[in-house]
Amino acid sequence: MRRLRWPTQLRYLPILALVAATLPALWTARAADEFSSGDKLRTLYSNHFGFTDDGLPQVTIEIMGGQNEVKLGATSGLLLLPDGDGGSRVRGISSWTVTVENNRPAKVREWIVVAHFASDDSIDAEIELAKWKKKGHQVHSFEVGTIFAVQGEVLDTREILVAIDPVAKGKGLAKSREMHRRSGIEATVHTELLRRPSGTIVARSGDMEVRNSSVLWFANSKAKGTISVKNVEVGGSGSQLSTRRTDRKYFGSVYVTIGSDGKLAVVNAVAANDLLKGLVPSEIFPVSPMESLRAQAVAARTELLQKLGGRHFGDPFLLCASQHCQVYSGAGHEHPRTNSAVSTTRGQVMIDAKKELVDARYSATCGGHSEHNEVAWGGEADPVLRGRLDGPQNATFKNGITEKNLRNFLDGSKDSYCAKTKYSKGRFRWKVTANVNALSKRIASKYPGVGRLRRIRPLTRGISGRISHLQLVGSAGTATVEGELVIRRLLGGLRSSLFRTVTKGPANRPEQFEFHGAGFGHGVGMCQVGAIGMASEGAKLGSILRHYYRGVSLRRIY
Repeated sequence: MRRLRWPTQLRYLPILALVAATLPALWTARAADEFSSGDKLRTLYSNHFGFTDDGLPQVTIEIMGGQNEVKLGATSGLLLLPDGDGGSRVRGISSWTVTVENNRPAKVREWIVVAHFASDDSIDAEIELAKWKKKGHQVHSFEVGTIFAVQGEVLDTREILVAIDPVAKGKGLAKSREMHRRSGIEATVHTELLRRPSGTIVARSGDMEVRNSSVLWFANSKAKGTISVKNVEVGGSGSQLSTRRTDRKYFGSVYVTIGSDGKLAVVNAVAANDLLKGLVPSEIFPVSPMESLRAQAVAARTELLQKLGGRHFGDPFLLCASQHCQVYSGAGHEHPRTNSAVSTTRGQVMIDAKKELVDARYSATCGGHSEHNEVAWGGEADPVLRGRLDGPQNATFKNGITEKNLRNFLDGSKDSYCAKTKYSKGRFRWKVTANVNALSKRIASKYPGVGRLRRIRPLTRGISGRISHLQLVGSAGTATVEGELVIRRLLGGLRSSLFRTVTKGPANRPEQFEFHGAGFGHGVGMCQVGAIGMASEGAKLGSILRHYYRGVSLRRIY
């Protein structure tokens, strides 16, 4: 079992991380004290992370949440660790059933984030706070992200959020969208944890019972063994509309704790390399050319480290296992070729002109043109994540994909990198037919004032032609839909929002809509099938990454 080594204060991370590289025994001793303390949830709900004994970042990633009962097992036997590594342990039991008693949910509230500043721009942040306070708003600033150093390399992902007017949980998104409509501000939501959840975790196996406040840790009795978690809910993220349950295995350790909803959350604490070896084959076809696999490994590692400390505030983990963070299927999904890609690029990440970690987004297939980040999910424009043609320059599309050239683009662009592989089928170009009655019923659940759907009218498109604002015209009224993923899901789980619509039947009472589309996913950053196409033509790791991420360079940090 790898030992967890958690820092105690975020502000000291540069020093502590450097100490970790040279004094692992000291670090481990501090970790034992940390997890033996009475308030075990304090660290789990922080944005801290540690390192393994061999210098790899240790990440906590949610397996599933909202559970009333959890079943775990290992054929070689599990270690149950009430106080984490370094404390007491129960050996040899092959399976446990975990429940929670006397549980109480967390108390949280949501703030509307109106401005972002670099961590060293505290003066400008204070000026912004004063401006909003003068307007009569309740104001607050939050520092998010992390700072750490490995082998002399300091990486700082921190930023200061200026936030106003807190609301109850679940109300922030609607309020941020209303602010955007009224003032044009790209407002986002930040969750503040006011009170952690509480309860007693109860683990049972036969006649044996272990009870502990807030959290129980589990590890395989063998150092390289895995832990099986039963009935893990998967699917339902991105444009997927359905979920299913399956058993999955995980390297590292697993802890069962209390989520912010007061129910059980199951979390995997795993070394970055083990995580990536399970993640990369879930993101790209393992039989792809090796340079595309290596590009995917570097992009995934960069994205992983860049997100640490910047997501899931108010949750007892750093990342989730869905598309919101990174798709992660646990152990047993490794492949020798993607394992090699992860190993041969160990510690390699992308940094931008400011020497900061890149927000290395990627999607399955861009369809011939990638998209600007702010079109896909709002926020500020990232100079690294600029949409571009996925192939040789074409004068017809030099200013992007518009309503005027959309049909030509959808009918052509066969010279795109993502059009040149066997994986292009059904992803590069596609057609979906939707029955109007079924579609109207789906829309009515979200927009009851529309009635029977008559027209689907794009209002704004990004540079790739992806629709970011859509108008629905029905027999009873109209509605405007905002957000490329929201549009895709509302229309039945389309592969992307890069499409044109063909109406079948009378104009005032159509029977069907045909969606003629391109691409699979949001289209921001690296086009994974395009990377395969580039590698098939002989492109190397650096060339592939610099094509999809503007102005980046590669650096090995561990």
